[in-house]
Amino acid sequence: MIKQTSALCALFGACASFGAGFQVLEQGASNLGTALAGSTVNANSDASSAFWNPSASFSMDLRPGDTVMDSGMNFVIPSFSFSGKSYAMGQEVSGSDGGNAGEVSYVPNFYLVHQFTERLAGTFSVTSPYGLETDYDGDWVGRYQALNSDLVTVDINPSVAYKVNDWLSIGGGVSLQYMHAELSQATPLAPGRDATVSLRGQSWGVGGNVGFTIQYDEGGRIGFNWRSEVSQDVEGNQHLEMGMTDTIMNPIEANVTLPQTFNVGIYQRLWGALDRFAVMADYSFTCWNSFDELDIKNSNNGQTVGGEAVHENWKNVSRISVGFHYYPEFDENLVVRVGATWDESPVTGAKNRTARIPCSDRVWLSGGLGYRYKNMNFNISYMYIFFYNDSGIDHSTSNGAFRTVGKYTGHAQVVSIQAGISF
Repeated sequence: MIKQTSALCALFGACASFGAGFQVLEQGASNLGTALAGSTVNANSDASSAFWNPSASFSMDLRPGDTVMDSGMNFVIPSFSFSGKSYAMGQEVSGSDGGNAGEVSYVPNFYLVHQFTERLAGTFSVTSPYGLETDYDGDWVGRYQALNSDLVTVDINPSVAYKVNDWLSIGGGVSLQYMHAELSQATPLAPGRDATVSLRGQSWGVGGNVGFTIQYDEGGRIGFNWRSEVSQDVEGNQHLEMGMTDTIMNPIEANVTLPQTFNVGIYQRLWGALDRFAVMADYSFTCWNSFDELDIKNSNNGQTVGGEAVHENWKNVSRISVGFHYYPEFDENLVVRVGATWDESPVTGAKNRTARIPCSDRVWLSGGLGYRYKNMNFNISYMYIFFYNDSGIDHSTSNGAFRTVGKYTGHAQVVSIQAGISF
């Protein structure tokens, strides 16, 4: 099992996202072209519906026995930096600003839809719905609160969809989700000398998803999808690293409850003189209040590692996306996409913003192209994401020993490619 889970982690690499919280929303290059607008109703009629809403798979108008597969790769190029100060035991810590703590990451995904009968379809997706990586220089001033934070999830999600009648379809499935996490920070040993404490663990969790799609017009549909919470009981070890020495100190455990999400979307092909255009919108509600604290315990005695839990106090948040398709008259196989998203941060103010997840409200601007050739489709998209609201930090450990005060600035570029085939 350890070899299998390590292989999964290696396959998905550093699955970091610039979605609010630590959601990985890079699910389908076709959807990123409109900043996720239309994803819940499968506006692009591809197999990415296996993740977003299996009931929308019927928009592909497949025949019994048909199969569609889509696979993609997303390259996330983040840049965010800290300016400010940090204190240890009331004394200012000397060091650098940490450099660019964002790590270039790649996020692969895979989707499949198979039509069994006129009314029954099966879907399958392998994705990474949550991920995180921040990595500061070893001498940065906030090193006693965070150095490296690395989280990878792999979600395996089979689902079924049923077409109730000509205008209504429903769907649902089960998610088997793997999580691997590693957190590190410096700890002072003596004046001018630090060691590094690392916490490493992994777990499996189970969740589910249900949804429906309503075809209210020949060129229009609305859809809804719910994905459940996934409770992860992470188990691993605490390591003390001094130079070339890595000593396992204690076994550790922690519970992390990943949030439930609600998505609703609409797609409408326009009429008359505007029939070469389609409009779409999505709204998402994510219940991040499930991530209220991070309490890592010593498995032997039940005591909290470091003597205190990190109180996150995250709130539930919204995401709103709007997008457009243009279908050029000169080539019916080509589609041009543009979109924008407002993405609310779950962090509630500077005192609850941590160096591990310096999240802030953000805006996405995106564009992309899609092309179908016979039984194949190709998609590429580009997205620019930037912080636009307050991203100050004034975070202290519960015992007051360490404090980081300052501000973060950041942005990210995301390049996504996707190819699919039907047979």
